[in-house]
Amino acid sequence: MKNEQLKEILRRSQIFSYGVCDYGKITEFLPCRNRERIPAGAKSVIVCAFPYYTGEHPDANVCKYAMVPDYHIVVRGLLNQAAEELTQAFGGSFVGFTDVSALPERECALAAGLGFPGVNGMVIHPEYGTFFVIGEIVTDCLFDFDEPITNQTCLKCGRCVASCPAGAISWQGVDYTRCLSEVTQRKGELTAQEEALIRKNGLMWGCDSCQNCCPHNQRLPLTYLDAFRSDVQPVVTRENLNALCKTRAFGYKGKTLLKRNLDLIGCGEQGTEDSSAVAEKDRTV
Repeated sequence: MKNEQLKEILRRSQIFSYGVCDYGKITEFLPCRNRERIPAGAKSVIVCAFPYYTGEHPDANVCKYAMVPDYHIVVRGLLNQAAEELTQAFGGSFVGFTDVSALPERECALAAGLGFPGVNGMVIHPEYGTFFVIGEIVTDCLFDFDEPITNQTCLKCGRCVASCPAGAISWQGVDYTRCLSEVTQRKGELTAQEEALIRKNGLMWGCDSCQNCCPHNQRLPLTYLDAFRSDVQPVVTRENLNALCKTRAFGYKGKTLLKRNLDLIGCGEQGTEDSSAVAEKDRTV
């Protein structure tokens, strides 16, 4: 009865895929002040999946999660709504987190059976592939724990290894300092090689190369979340940058960095040259 009530409350907050893991088995926390918000005596972590796939956009110059409204705001709102109702139903304390938290989200998601690990370092959801973000609700209430997924695994086809523009993915693991997504978010002066990689990839923010080629990401359902479906902006320009900085996940990095990246892919002051053309022109770099 308790588990059914949990399921129904989460569904009312548009959370249809979740699992529960044991808070006491978290092995390592991330350095984050938000750890102070974790309830004293925490017992359970309700780990939730929020899909953001909105289809293919050939002219896009940002990665897929950056096309939709800032997931931090969207997911936080849904988690807070659920947490409030869960507190009313079960008592105790329920606190929502997404991305900016001390919780190791990947570890929690795997432990809760939300997905299985991919060679590219991402969690692969059986229905959403890797195009989903993770949110958690930590509580001092005890719920039944889910088991990790063991009947599905990454195909280990090597496509993500071969497609990584920066060579950050190998069979030994992922070097996140080389990941092009991280490079596009790096403040200050970039190396000539880093600038060339951004130009070739044609995205001013992020990199979906290892996800786009993944067999687990083919023929995915479009996200059911209205907040994501109703406001998709796949192309960022100098003209719409100010407005999008207020509503997209990349806004927190500041306009100086974003304008630098726009210039690199040919969408700066001199016009909005198609990013694919820039990539083709720069292929020999």
